[in-house]
This record gives sequence, structure tokens and C-alpha cells, in this order.
Amino acid sequence: QSQELLESSALASGTIYNVTIDQHAADYHLGNIRIPKAKLWWPHTHGDQPLYTVQVLFRSSDNAYESRVDTTFGVRTVSSATGAASKSFTLKINGHPIFLAGGNWITTDQFLRFSNSYQRYCNELTLMANAGFNSIRVWGGGITETRQFYHVADEVGMLIYQEFWMTGDNNGRFAGDYDWPNDHGSYTRNVRDVIRKLRNHPSLAFFGGGNELYPTSKSPPRDVDEQIRMYIGVYDGTRPYVSSSVTEVGDSFDPSDSLAPKDGPYGIQREEDFFDRNPGFTSPLLSLDELARNVSIHDVKNKRAPGRNIGFQAEIGSVSHPELESLKRFLSSDSLKSFPGCGVTSCFQVDQEWNYLKWLPFTEQSGLDRICQFQYPPVSNLTIDNRMDSIEDYSWAAQFAQYIQYNALVQGYSHRIFDWHSAFYIWKTSSPSPTLRGTLYDWYLATNGGYWGAHSGLSGGNPVRLIFNRHDWTLNVVNTLPKAFLGTTMRWTAHSLNGTRVGGDTVSIPDQLNGNHVAHLEYKLPWIQSEQAFMPELQNILLYRMEVFYRNEYDSIIHNTRNDYYLTDPSVGSESQSRYALLGAYRKVLPRVRLQVSCAADDDSMDIMCKVDHLQKETIGIMTRFALVLDPSMSDGSDNRILPSFYSQNYITLLPGDSSYVKINTTNEQKQTWTCLPDGYIGVGTRKRGGFFLMVSVDGWNVEQSTILIGCAHLLATT
Repeated sequence: QSQELLESSALASGTIYNVTIDQHAADYHLGNIRIPKAKLWWPHTHGDQPLYTVQVLFRSSDNAYESRVDTTFGVRTVSSATGAASKSFTLKINGHPIFLAGGNWITTDQFLRFSNSYQRYCNELTLMANAGFNSIRVWGGGITETRQFYHVADEVGMLIYQEFWMTGDNNGRFAGDYDWPNDHGSYTRNVRDVIRKLRNHPSLAFFGGGNELYPTSKSPPRDVDEQIRMYIGVYDGTRPYVSSSVTEVGDSFDPSDSLAPKDGPYGIQREEDFFDRNPGFTSPLLSLDELARNVSIHDVKNKRAPGRNIGFQAEIGSVSHPELESLKRFLSSDSLKSFPGCGVTSCFQVDQEWNYLKWLPFTEQSGLDRICQFQYPPVSNLTIDNRMDSIEDYSWAAQFAQYIQYNALVQGYSHRIFDWHSAFYIWKTSSPSPTLRGTLYDWYLATNGGYWGAHSGLSGGNPVRLIFNRHDWTLNVVNTLPKAFLGTTMRWTAHSLNGTRVGGDTVSIPDQLNGNHVAHLEYKLPWIQSEQAFMPELQNILLYRMEVFYRNEYDSIIHNTRNDYYLTDPSVGSESQSRYALLGAYRKVLPRVRLQVSCAADDDSMDIMCKVDHLQKETIGIMTRFALVLDPSMSDGSDNRILPSFYSQNYITLLPGDSSYVKINTTNEQKQTWTCLPDGYIGVGTRKRGGFFLMVSVDGWNVEQSTILIGCAHLLATT
């Protein structure tokens, strides 16, 4: 058909068209393709991810040569705007602003061993999506990932912020040269090829020139930046582009060049500080020159100028610590015994293996050690020699501290969406090697307490969630979808650690929870003064359980999200080194809580559902952890966890009388080895051929360890 005919008509989907192309043609335009009733692609937090397929078959005129190209694509629009209140870059998908909750990505493995593994990418992006994150920043100091990564992002519904390969760390600011890369032409041709390679992926949301490239007069090189913009315009024409993640603080900041004036910090913070305007920094921000001149924040004339606040946070980091089973895989036994002491503020004060693997102190600048807050008896003197009683105690306290930290982080950045913040990206969420820094799940794909704190804070991606402001103890309900929901009620209860209810209330919420909006309730959570008879000399701790109930306008189904918080008297403050010693006493002194757990696997999907009941009358089951494992009796003592495994919830709190369900899933590759053994339980292989049972391990902060056989659902149904 002639090119003129194709360009003047719309092609209908599902139809085969034959065209003849001159062999010298550089480009051939097929015209518009009409897709009747096209279904829109959304990030997973906002909708579905329908994908379409286009197939192009090339054949030489003599039929001697044939080549075929198949690709998938999604139908959606992408644009950006500067937020009226946040004054920051705001991404829009299908015309609606999307609050970006994301993580920084280096690569899946430091030696690129999984670079062509669809399954590895699927595992990692599924972990991110299940926690409630909807975006990944492919960091400029890393690489552009392989096609498999972007295919998985399309399917999972993860928005990709793709940077090109420059970072201020070695592009002149600390090392290297501001004129790098050495060969500008070769570099920009690679940029062109990557744009063309990735442009069909709906998950690819916007491009960045690189990481922390400033000052803008020098970095990135002007000709490189202009060439990148030109190639995006010619070969893409749809996606936004910014030259750098951050540039300069103050009045010289240009929001058209970068996303924010600053990023960070990267260490542990007080949880209440995450609810400030610029967590970890002053508000408004001060430039290095202003700090050197001791300029007061009160002397800043335009405190709401774009260069004075972080609206788009490209990097915010904190501590991380793998589960003990993972630690044992990459630390020697001697190093495990040499775990850090209380009050350590530098990696040079710890064992050389911990230092080499980038251990980050859990100690704040004030000297407060967030791990040793759980020590019982309480720590009286913060010294390297004064430390937790065992690596088991240390590791569990690290999981608890991370849970609190990342729960506060994600809620703090979410409590003023599109007012203060349009995005935040944790530095970082994945781990390209076994390490002790910057990860919510480790290289083995095992999650940690920080992951589950973030999962709880984001309600696993639930669009409507409750946020408890640690700074002023007010309650907020956020709706991250563009549509409104109908609010019903919010309620909270307070319990002593022995499970006794000591207070509670029902709070009215707006009848309509507007889209992309936070309802700041006219209610301040009270601290309930109550006796603590078990260890009266220790600071009291209460469990506050909060739930919000809502429904959409089309049905009467009531939805709810729930959060649990271990809180102390706010009038005392959070700076006491013995703040969580009572939790330590419940772990060290009292008998462990026994839970009743039963598990069964679906006959078709092999998904596992566990029901857990807390039937004891006293003591909360604290930080209850589930793990899918191979029969420990058949193990040589090495890590017997099935990784990756995906849990609907984990590190959960159970009050006396509570019942809860945990759904467990893993990869199809793992499930193919499972079978229902004659005993009526799920196993790997056959008992006659050395097979062994698949089990669920349950333990926790104060929970007795147990392993549970997984029943075959059809046998359980008949019996």
C-alpha cells in the first residue's frame, strides 16, 4: 500500500497489513493505529496493566531472508507539572498526578550474573510492589538495565525513573572531570540507542541526565545535555526529562534543570523528624555559603521558594540490617560474635568484616543508640564494651529499630502529599551484593524489619491509609487515588504489653475522602496514663492499634487498613537510652508466647494460607515472623529458608484473642518441585527418594519458635 494511504487512514488492531518498503528508506511511517476501547495502563497502585502486542515481519523481495520483531506496549499518557504547593516536579499518568513512593536501584547483582534473568527481575520488582512502592529510580551511577527488567516493570506496574550514566561523585565534583564523559559523541549515540530501545515500555516514565550533577554551569556538559534533550524529542517525544536529580540549594536553584535542591540524609533519624518539612535538614534549606556565614533560617526572605525545600526527594536513606540467617551466610563465626557495641558512631570502631560490608551505625548524632534502647537490663553507660547479650538479641533489636524507622519514613513523606512532597525514593531498597547498608531486602531476596515497616506504613499499596504523625500525635487519612472514597469511621485502642486494653476511641472522618488528598483529622491521640506493674521502674510502653474504614461510591463493601505502633509517653521524649527496655524485659524475662498455627496449600496454585491464633490470655505476641522453610530436621544447620517467598504480612503483632491470616507465595520454579506426600502434607520430592517436608517456621521478638507442616488442601477438606 502507498505511504499516503496509510497516513491518511487509521489502522485497526487485529488486522494484517502488507506494505512494501524501499531498501534505502531510513524510516517508514505506518500511520495511526486505532485500538477500539483501549484499556489504559496504570502503575499498580492505581489500576491494571493491560499490555498489547505488535508483530512486524520483514521479508526480502525474493523471500530469501526473513526477520520478525515482536514487542509489547501499553496505552497511557505521561506528562509532568510543577506542583502549585510543593513547587516540585509532579508526574502525571493518564492526566492524573501520581505520588511516587520509590526505591533506588543500582543493579540486581554486582557481577551482572542475573542480567538476563526474567525471574530475578520479577522477584525483586514483585517484592517492591508488594510493599506498596510504585516507582524505581535506575540510578545514574549504575547502568541501563536489560530488556527483561523493563518487561517485568510493565507487567508489575512499576514506574521507572531512568537516569543516564553520569554521577557527580566522579563527574568533577569529587573525582574525575566536569567535561566527562571523554567522548561526548559516543556517549550521546548510546543515549539515542537506549531511548529507541526502551521507548515502547509504558513503565518508563521519565528520563534524568544523571545523579547529583552540579554546579549547573559545568555539569552535565552543555553539549551533552542539549543532545540528550534533542534525542528525546526526536525519538520519544512524550516523556519528561530533567538534567540532574539535584543541583544547588537557594535562590540559584532552577526547577527546570533538576528535581530538587538537595537529597539525603542517609543515617538513622528520630521518627518524629520525618514529619518535618525537610527531614534531617533545616526548613528552609540553607546553602553551604549561608551556613558558613551563620545565616539564620529566619533571615531567608522567600521560605517557600523551590530551592528552599525538598519537594521531590530522590534519595533518603537510613540504616539496614539483614536477618540473622542471612548474616550467617556472609559473615564468619568470629565476626558474628564481634557484633557492634552500644554507642558506636563510626564503622571504624567495629569488626573489620562489618566495616568492609559497609555497616552503618544505629547511633544518632546525639549519641542515642537505637538498638541498645531495647537492652534489658537497661544500658547505663554507652561504651563499645557494653552491648546486647548475643548476636540473636542484637539482630532482633535491629529488625525492630528498622521497622520503626522505615514505617515513620514512608508515613512522614506521605502525610502532606502534593502539599510538601510529590515523591520520595529510599536510598536504597535493593542489594547488588551481600551488605550491611542500604537495603530493605538482601542479595538472597530475604526481607528485613525495615521492609515490613515500610509495608505497614504504605499499607502494602492500599490507596487509602491511616497516618499517625509522630511529631504532634495527630491523625491523618491519605487517599492517593484520583477518585474519592466514602469515609465511615476511624478507631483506635491502646493496650499494655500484657494485652490489657487501657483506652480507645472512635473518631469521625470526612464523609468524602477526596482524591490525591490528605484529610487532617481534628483529633490528637492522647497518651493513656496506666500502671505498669511488671517492671514499674522501666518506662511504660503501650501498643496503639489504629484502623480506618471506608468504601467506594459504587458498593457497600467496607474496606479497612490497620497499623500497630509501640509508643511511649511523648512528654518524656524519645531520647531516653532505656526507652524500649520494657520490650527487652518481655523478651528476656517472661516465657515466650505460644501461638497456634495451621497452614494448607491450595491444590491448584500451591499458594499457602496460614491461620494464626493467639489463645493465651496474657502478653502480646510481638513482631511475629513467618518463614517458608525446608524441614529443619533434614538440614545441616545452614539457611533453610525458601527464597524468595512473598508474604501478605509479616513481623505482625497479635493481641491475646487475635486471629490472623498470612498468605505465602513463591516462584513457580520452586512450586514445580512440590507434591502432596502420602502423609497428607506438602513435600519436596518423594519420601521414598529422600524427599522432605516443606514447613512454615514461626518465631518473633517474644514468640516461641515452632515449625508447622503444610497440609494438602483437598485432604484437609475431606477430613
